[in-house]
Amino acid sequence: MSRIFLGIMFLFSLLVSACSPASPPSQETKSSPQTAVEGEPHRLTTRIGNEEIDSIIDVVASGDVQKLRSLIQFTTAKCTKLEGLGGLPKCQKGELEGTPVEVLPFLGPEGSFVRKAAIENWPGIKASGLYAIYQVSSEAYSDVNYPAGEFAIIFTEKETASAVSVQVSDGKIVLVDYIFDTSSEVLNAVVQRNASKLILAPPA
Repeated sequence: MSRIFLGIMFLFSLLVSACSPASPPSQETKSSPQTAVEGEPHRLTTRIGNEEIDSIIDVVASGDVQKLRSLIQFTTAKCTKLEGLGGLPKCQKGELEGTPVEVLPFLGPEGSFVRKAAIENWPGIKASGLYAIYQVSSEAYSDVNYPAGEFAIIFTEKETASAVSVQVSDGKIVLVDYIFDTSSEVLNAVVQRNASKLILAPPA
């Protein structure tokens, strides 16, 4: 084989390697395929290698509502006799204003609570996919009665055509946020507003 021919082959290999796309940066996801269809939410089989987060995804994906309820970290809030939506949990019959009660806070159009004594009435999360996972920013909304978690996991629910953001600290659910507009513009805005670090980016 001539030196000229070897030189040509060497130059050709350099050109091919130079034109090959660089490997995309890793995204801390150590598992199965991300999306079934381009633009669709990530599959519920997605895992990121973080035990706290993956355990929540495991339970949600299993549909075991009882086990999901066992992962709740209840907040102690003082009840109120004031009427109206939002605000503090409402006092029940026989409770004095300011009585401490254990609750799971919910956000959405208005803030609300489910009491620990009534948590069996919470139907859990009927997830069909994962939209994004991120570390919650210190700038995200947080209140003594609506505590922000360390991480947020956004699940999509095909049956209800909504999304549910679950905020997690130390492997426990501390806050649930229902998002009824599941357009990519709205969900991406939620992520951009509340995330300090992306762990699983929204689908492209």
